[in-house]
Amino acid sequence: MAKSGGTGDTPLAARVLPIMPDIFSTSRLRLGRLAVLPLVLAAAACGDGTGPNNGRAVDSLTALPRQLSAAERQGIDAGNAFALNLLRRVAAPTSEPTKNVLLSPLSVSMALGLTMNGAAGTTLSEMQQVLGWGTRTRSEINSAYRDLQTLLPSLDPTVTVSLANGIWTRRGSVLDTGFVREARDFFRAPVEVSPSPQAMFDAVNAWGDRETKGMVPRVLTQAPPDNLLMILANAVYFSGTWRDRFDPARTRANTPFTLASGATVPVPMMMRTDGFNAGAMNIGANSVMAAELPYGNGAYSMLLLMPQSGSVDALVQQLDTARLGSVVRSLQPISGAEVGVPRFTLSSSRDLSADLMALGMPRAFSDGAEFPRLIVNETEKIGFVQHAVTLEVNERGTRAAAVTAVGIIRVSLPPSFIFDKPFVFAIRERLSGTILFIGVVRDPRA
Repeated sequence: MAKSGGTGDTPLAARVLPIMPDIFSTSRLRLGRLAVLPLVLAAAACGDGTGPNNGRAVDSLTALPRQLSAAERQGIDAGNAFALNLLRRVAAPTSEPTKNVLLSPLSVSMALGLTMNGAAGTTLSEMQQVLGWGTRTRSEINSAYRDLQTLLPSLDPTVTVSLANGIWTRRGSVLDTGFVREARDFFRAPVEVSPSPQAMFDAVNAWGDRETKGMVPRVLTQAPPDNLLMILANAVYFSGTWRDRFDPARTRANTPFTLASGATVPVPMMMRTDGFNAGAMNIGANSVMAAELPYGNGAYSMLLLMPQSGSVDALVQQLDTARLGSVVRSLQPISGAEVGVPRFTLSSSRDLSADLMALGMPRAFSDGAEFPRLIVNETEKIGFVQHAVTLEVNERGTRAAAVTAVGIIRVSLPPSFIFDKPFVFAIRERLSGTILFIGVVRDPRA
């Protein structure tokens, strides 16, 4: 998201320690155990840790082009809180402790925000709470999503940020006209009709491949469910050049990278001097080193956090928007310091259904889901929220892309109990179990 001031009201003095001399005495920030990469885009919105750059390139964008509305401000804050909540859930140590984690919370929020326009009742309130919208009206939420889609791509002419939404529906389905109008007006989401579930999958995959410049060629890899009625999707694409690029000649080919197990593996470590802000602070009981590397005119940046004590899993579980905002506000230019970042590429694909249910929106996935504003004369629920992300970091800059596809399926009809064959019956006093009458009906006509 765009940079727009710190989040959280926790006093800085309660969270931030003075810069630790033992870290900076070597004039080097060794960001080796980089692990909080899901915050690449989401955390960039949390503050404005920019400053003088000793004659190097400086941030040419120092303020947003317009003031954010209250709903937009809440949307950004809520989006960051959702990002950290989702990160804590997906990166929980009990899941896959050695696996990298990569998310685009903006893409997930956009796709679910579009879907939320079809919801009502408990389904709607749960989705609003999980996405951080509280009791905001549908109009306020839609306007905030619309304005954010306009604002983010416009902040830096040297950085490409694109957001796209789309809806695919099965032939024969009649969509609610109000839902279609709001999807078009607020999310710029056209509706396409497909003859079958497989055709819908193929169309969404082709669209996602196109909107992400080939970075996410297939978001949907599983077999489509036969009762698939609709897919609502969002795609996010980011391409930014470092404001101060890394010189490939300085990249160290086999720098040891220490894994959580204590073992080391060789990685290409990109090295640079100056042109970034950094700091050291405590988050909870852990000492953390942080650096922020800007792209282009400074509207976007990559924030890196590495625990000096404790584990990265503990850091993830302790991060919230207040602590993250305190970290960003504490960052300062460090003259003569080096920064080292591994050159890497990450990809991830995950169905977020279980994660979203655990975060507080189970109704949308149940047979009791309330989506009266999606398809006329159908009872639907969310069948899957497939999320695919790719990120590339090199000496030139960063490319990242994500596609989130929300599958809407037909709710199974409730079980029927039709006594249309010979049956036994009993009239009984229920509490004592006394049977008053009992019989067999072989032919109701007799």
